[in-house]
Amino acid sequence: MKTCYIIGGGSFDGFFDEIGKNDLVLAADRGYTLAKSENINVDYIIGDFDSSKRPDDINVIALNPVKDFTDTVAAIEFAKEKGFREIIIYGGLGGRESHTISNIRTIYHYQKQGINVKLKSRSKEIFVVDDNFSYTYKNHDFYVSIFSLNDKTRLTIKGLYYELEDYKMKIDDALGVSNETKKEDFEIGVKDGAVVVVFEDKDC
Repeated sequence: MKTCYIIGGGSFDGFFDEIGKNDLVLAADRGYTLAKSENINVDYIIGDFDSSKRPDDINVIALNPVKDFTDTVAAIEFAKEKGFREIIIYGGLGGRESHTISNIRTIYHYQKQGINVKLKSRSKEIFVVDDNFSYTYKNHDFYVSIFSLNDKTRLTIKGLYYELEDYKMKIDDALGVSNETKKEDFEIGVKDGAVVVVFEDKDC
């Protein structure tokens, strides 16, 4: 499946995917500088250029700095218009905490539209599950934290250290923090709601 990669302007510690010929690479404002530092070929840069200089060597989509959405959201909307339903954002974590929280809310917003958006870095991945999710073990153990995004979520976990069966998890429930893989495949099942899932390396 074709994927859109967005390089944001948050903390950036490298790029860890292989870009296919049908994939799209976007930079959100300062993310272009970060992409260039990793020799990543960017198709478009989108932003209001309030935190970086507008480049003249690439396709530019300039935004009015007075706007009701972030540069990252503008990049997701561009990808959506191009027909992409799988989006991975680098540089969307760290930096300003307000932007991290905004990005987590944003991926939930697009999940409800059938668009899968993941925030990714060297030691962390964040995404939303509103149905069934399965993970194939890759000889690497890590923490898995799960938090409900509303008050009616029914959660089932199989294959992690702590398992649950049709557990009603409310939005203020912290039971899902710091679960762990245990050298096997695992599954997360969600009914009547949605959860945000956080993968974190144990040495981060």
